[in-house]
Amino acid sequence: MQRSSELNIVIVCYNCGVEICRLLADIVEGDLPLESINFFVVDNASSDDSRTLLRALQLPRIHLIESEHNLGFAAGCNLGARAITNLGTKTDANKAPILFLNPDVRLQHDSLSNLLTFARENPHCGIWGGFTCNTQGELDGKSAWREPALLDLVCWSLGLDRLFSRVLGRTSGGYSRRSLQKSGEVDAISGCFLLIDHTLFRRLDGFDEDFFLYSEEIDLCRRARCLGARPRVTERALIMHAGSQTLSGFNKLNHLYRSKVRYFHKHGSALKVAVARRLIALGSQLRFLGFAVLSLGDSRFVSRRDLWRNFIASQRQWKL
Repeated sequence: MQRSSELNIVIVCYNCGVEICRLLADIVEGDLPLESINFFVVDNASSDDSRTLLRALQLPRIHLIESEHNLGFAAGCNLGARAITNLGTKTDANKAPILFLNPDVRLQHDSLSNLLTFARENPHCGIWGGFTCNTQGELDGKSAWREPALLDLVCWSLGLDRLFSRVLGRTSGGYSRRSLQKSGEVDAISGCFLLIDHTLFRRLDGFDEDFFLYSEEIDLCRRARCLGARPRVTERALIMHAGSQTLSGFNKLNHLYRSKVRYFHKHGSALKVAVARRLIALGSQLRFLGFAVLSLGDSRFVSRRDLWRNFIASQRQWKL
């Protein structure tokens, strides 16, 4: 007799097949029975040997969806979620919640079971997450996000991020450990480890695919809150989030800050968009000037100078 589904896991891959294999090994070694999990791995047209690695996986109830194009994270997640629906009446997967999991996440033995238990104990929340830590085992302040505000961009623009963190005990746009432990209720849960009720996800029509990468989970949680959801995290479900190894430098900056502007465009005003763009431009120019001066005496700073110069140029091409 086939075991009923407790969980659907969606993982989006772009040149990170090795990381996914490592992540799946964590799940195999965990305390949640594999027969209760449906795996949906979406490959976003990887250019390395990721597809070869993924095709060789022998896990039960695993589904590999191969895209011919790099759709981005939001669209990739939606593609994986549609595959759950396509299973139809063959399984009860449509009743199980969906966990969106980043390839660069490492799980503890009980991360998944504790998250599911927390969700069952708090069904009214609709969206659930855990606590994220860095490779040193320290909480990294990126478990959840506050509703985006221009103040966050002001701090980044003027280089006040570290001072902001020391004074308030949290990353810019994030939550302090104390506030998370107090109630766990947040505006948005990090997309690296986000569990959502399947019915709620369908009501939201999934992620907004206009967000190629970054801010898509904040947008999803905002729309979910409008429907009565109350996103919440628990420290009982602890994960390590190393951060993407396949996206860095210019591409990361470009996607991250363009998505921030796109978010203000969707949920803010024309004035907020204009201010956000100017703050990003100001912060970029200050960093470029700083590294340009440093590069005069030390060639090690030339690459950083060029990075910020290219990022400044790319902002003129942003379309919302």
